[in-house]
Amino acid sequence: MTDSSRSAHFSPSTTAVVIEEVTVTDKDVVLEAQRWTTGERGAVVDDPTTLADADLGEFVAKALTVGAHALSATGQAQESRALERMITELGDKATTSTAEAAALTDRSVKAASEAVSKAAADAQKALREADEATRKSLTESIEKMRRETEAELKRLFGGTDPEVIDRFAPLLEQFAANLDKRAAANTTELLTKAAKQFDPNDPASPMAKHSAELTKRQESLTEQLTKQHTELTGRLDEVVTALKVAEAKASVSKVSPIKGGTYETEVHEVLQTVAAGLGDEYCETGTVVGAVARSKKGDGVLTVDGGAARVVIEVTDSKRDGWGAYLDEAERNRQADAAVGLVRTVEQNCGETIRVLGKRRIVLAFDPLTDDPDLVRTVVMLLRTSALAVANRTGAHEIATAEEKITDAVEQLGTIDDIKKTAGTIEKNAQKIEKSCSTIYSTIDRLLGEALAALAGAADDEAESESERGAA
Repeated sequence: MTDSSRSAHFSPSTTAVVIEEVTVTDKDVVLEAQRWTTGERGAVVDDPTTLADADLGEFVAKALTVGAHALSATGQAQESRALERMITELGDKATTSTAEAAALTDRSVKAASEAVSKAAADAQKALREADEATRKSLTESIEKMRRETEAELKRLFGGTDPEVIDRFAPLLEQFAANLDKRAAANTTELLTKAAKQFDPNDPASPMAKHSAELTKRQESLTEQLTKQHTELTGRLDEVVTALKVAEAKASVSKVSPIKGGTYETEVHEVLQTVAAGLGDEYCETGTVVGAVARSKKGDGVLTVDGGAARVVIEVTDSKRDGWGAYLDEAERNRQADAAVGLVRTVEQNCGETIRVLGKRRIVLAFDPLTDDPDLVRTVVMLLRTSALAVANRTGAHEIATAEEKITDAVEQLGTIDDIKKTAGTIEKNAQKIEKSCSTIYSTIDRLLGEALAALAGAADDEAESESERGAA
């Protein structure tokens, strides 16, 4: 799409972007550029000579500015979504990691306890086997020693009737029995004490103490992990809450009262001023039931020329669908000939500053804090003129002239909408845009003045006709 070899770069002070030579072949870009041959947006030009001589500097500057604003807004939205997604993923990972760490710790402690219990059981088994082997070996050794001692005594004091042997034999047996008993008792006691040292069910054993310490550490670690997870979750909740509060503040700042009053109140104040400048009367009717039973539609009514015509005003600070039917009921409820709907932002008006729903119905995005009241004044003047044209249905030629002028004025409103869109994103040409708006306001005023003059001529013709009929 683009051919560039450092054809676009920053200025030496890095406060501007310098474009020396960039070729863009996108069809939409080329088509839009054909509207900017005069330095301002207009009709599409197809003449090759005009296109060849056209200076597209203004178009490039505006296109880059609008595109940069769009990219910035898109990037901010993506960053916000990415941050929210990151926070959500971080919370999920924190929960998962805590659960996994707790489960891993629990498995480790259980494995350690099982290993200790197995080691204790193996040790007890080995001690029992050693006890049995020691008992058996000791018994055999004592018995062998007794036999050897008895044989040696017989050899020393032998004879046909050795009295010494007979007396020593019971003593040797008693000594062997006592020795066997004491050795067995001592060995059993020693092995029992050793076995207790490996018994995990004995609270006084080292194994039991070690197992209890492992359990204590596992509980402590689990508690610490749970605490850290709770703290992390709390902080994430605080971040999410802060983001939601920031979004809520931004939302509230758009719909909250301005200068101590609601959006409707501010609009009423502007319309009171506009009505006073036009010599009309403006009344707030939002709390009063109108001609339609139990209906309060129509927040304000502009009474034109002492009651010759009426324009109903409907105000809302939120997006509304079905404006046509809503304004139709408002007109019937307030017995008006034209209607205007007012919202605060362009987003609440389907992305448009001005939406023309017919010759006598307009929906306008208007913020009393930032927008020029002349915009409301121009729309009101257009609708009051349309209302007068409907109310004074005499003089076909004059009415046709008035309707033609009103149609031209409505077309001029579309130009204002384009300029307002451009002004919202381009500050560089603010003075030029304001001058263009003023010129269009003047053009609309002139067209509406001519329409009113035509209506006045129609009224004069009707009066003359009535006078002639009376004279006749």
